[in-house]
Amino acid sequence: MLSAERRSRILESAQREGAVRVSQLVGELGVSHVTVRRDLEALIYDGVLEKVRGGAMLKHAAESAPPGQGAGVAAPHRTLGVLIPAAYYFRRVVDGIRSVTAGTGGDIRLLLSNYDQAEEPKLVAELVATGCAGLLLAPSVGGDDPDALAYLDDVPVPVVLIERAAPGEELGRLSTVRSAHERGVTSAMRHLRELGHTRVALISRGDSQSAVFVRRGWIDAIARYGMDADVPNITGERLGTGPAWETGGPAAVLEELTSAGVTALLCHGDEDALVLLQHARTHGVSIPGDLSLVAYDDELASLADPPLTAVAPGKEQVGVVATRLLSDLIEGRLGETPVHIQIEPRLHIRQTTARARNA
Repeated sequence: MLSAERRSRILESAQREGAVRVSQLVGELGVSHVTVRRDLEALIYDGVLEKVRGGAMLKHAAESAPPGQGAGVAAPHRTLGVLIPAAYYFRRVVDGIRSVTAGTGGDIRLLLSNYDQAEEPKLVAELVATGCAGLLLAPSVGGDDPDALAYLDDVPVPVVLIERAAPGEELGRLSTVRSAHERGVTSAMRHLRELGHTRVALISRGDSQSAVFVRRGWIDAIARYGMDADVPNITGERLGTGPAWETGGPAAVLEELTSAGVTALLCHGDEDALVLLQHARTHGVSIPGDLSLVAYDDELASLADPPLTAVAPGKEQVGVVATRLLSDLIEGRLGETPVHIQIEPRLHIRQTTARARNA
């Protein structure tokens, strides 16, 4: 079907029903979400349709709608919907969300996912059905499929992704607030390079999008600081995604690092760093004498013996900024253009990093 024919059919549907939704048109026209969105953008540019969340409506219908609302968009409400994975990482993010809603007299409705991509659309629909004015979501994003979050096109209230980025290479349709994990890793790698370390391995057993950002930052930093690339990059594909380690796993990792001549290790996150710290002590590996160790998380790192040098993402600040951004979207203060904000992590230098012996 030619683009002109598709757009003619879209306009006919809009004239018949007053508004059209992306998901509806995908089924009717048999094309992808991306194609439908491009057709809608062309009709919006021509001035015959007006953009609303999840689709478009006739220009005259949009002009008669109440301020800040479009087809199917709920009026602002004090309750915000929050969907996060059942992971301790997000506890402080929620603390940040609650600090804002408490100050404005609002509240939140919290649902937990289990990293289940099939279940999450149902949970999002439940939040919408209960009258939430907007949603703060940390969905299970994997891969680069631009349609992985297409179900959010039909959500009739504003959405902000927290600690996530929209997948794919196209311009993001959703506003996002996340930690700048790549920059956090860069700060740790720069610290180690200044101590003379060139062989810095990575352990990252997680399979979340944040783990992808951490690995990306590690790879980029190796090139940036002229460090050795032939070092172990140990992922959950080898060790499992946890939380428990298989018997003998930590000892095998330490042996691999020693055999590879590694002098420093970045470990994502604290729990795995603590496990390796404890096993190093019983296997004759001195930290930081033989192996400098940096944890990525800083939830438990300061309690270790010795206290771990760690990168601390600004979890609570992510929650605060995301909630304020969502409030602006609900009130219509930012228009339709998505906003992407990254919060800088901090490096806390403690007692598990030292100058490399061969430096």
